Amino acid sequence: MKKFFKQKQKLLLVAMIMVVSLTGCAVPRDSKTGKTYADSIITVKDETVKKQDVVFSPNSEEEAKYKDYKPEDEIIIPKTTFKESLDEGWFNGFIVYPIAQLINLIASVTDAGVGIIATTLIIQILIFLLSLKSQVASQKMQAIQPEVNKIQAKYAGRSDQNAKMQQAQELQALYSKHKINPFGTMLIMFIQLPVLFGMYNATLRAYSVVTGSFMGLNLVTTPMEGMKTSFWYIVMFVLMLLFQFLSFKMPQWLQAHRKKKSNVKEKKYAQPTQTNGLANSMNMMVYMNMIIVAFLSINWPSAMTFYWLVSSVVRVIQNVVVHKFFMKD
Repeated sequence: MKKFFKQKQKLLLVAMIMVVSLTGCAVPRDSKTGKTYADSIITVKDETVKKQDVVFSPNSEEEAKYKDYKPEDEIIIPKTTFKESLDEGWFNGFIVYPIAQLINLIASVTDAGVGIIATTLIIQILIFLLSLKSQVASQKMQAIQPEVNKIQAKYAGRSDQNAKMQQAQELQALYSKHKINPFGTMLIMFIQLPVLFGMYNATLRAYSVVTGSFMGLNLVTTPMEGMKTSFWYIVMFVLMLLFQFLSFKMPQWLQAHRKKKSNVKEKKYAQPTQTNGLANSMNMMVYMNMIIVAFLSINWPSAMTFYWLVSSVVRVIQNVVVHKFFMKD
């Protein structure tokens, strides 16, 4: 089992490298000013934006066209088509463009913040439906951990090939009994990573986000920058981290509650020494994930903080739903 989690961590790293490599899309904002490039903005129709709110790609047609405009003058952002986005690459066409346009459409009748929140809800519901089996399998893996420990304890100290084969067969029989595919629990990672990078690019490029705000907060500004001017950036950032932590730990807590409710008492053979190492490894993964999320989100646009906040709230609810309605055996 410990080996499984090591493999899971390796696959997560590989998946992240693959996503970053395959997206092939440059960050659509200037590193010095933090403003989005005008020719990267995605719109539903022709729109206008003040020159001072955007930057131009060096030596671009837009830079030459609007070089004599004053900062407060408005420039035209032409409608973005699917074909134009697809020409930039499959990632922009099939992931970034649809997310950005969905944000724009919803924001057109509300505001940018609601557009991000509603889009996130829609995305998370779709991910939940696509990865339901994976999430159920993940919680079932924790539920059968005592039985896994029993099998591992049975073969503890035996390194011969026959013992390894018998242990593998018993573990496979256990997974089959509970209808679990251990590697199926990794599906959700391969779905969420492209969406995460897609959402990041979409929030930077969606016209409604570039020109809009939510409760007075500039959604393109990073939390690090925003904290200097408004206390609400701190509140938003802390809430996001809190619910991220809850979403990571919720499956463990629900499993502990299930055992307590069922009066499950694990025997010593079900708690071999290596179980502590596994538990520590899982906790370490949680804390490492939290550090990564905190580091990224404080330097990414506040729009992404909204995305992570809403996503983590939804995942907490999903964990409860899975535990209550799909953990019958």
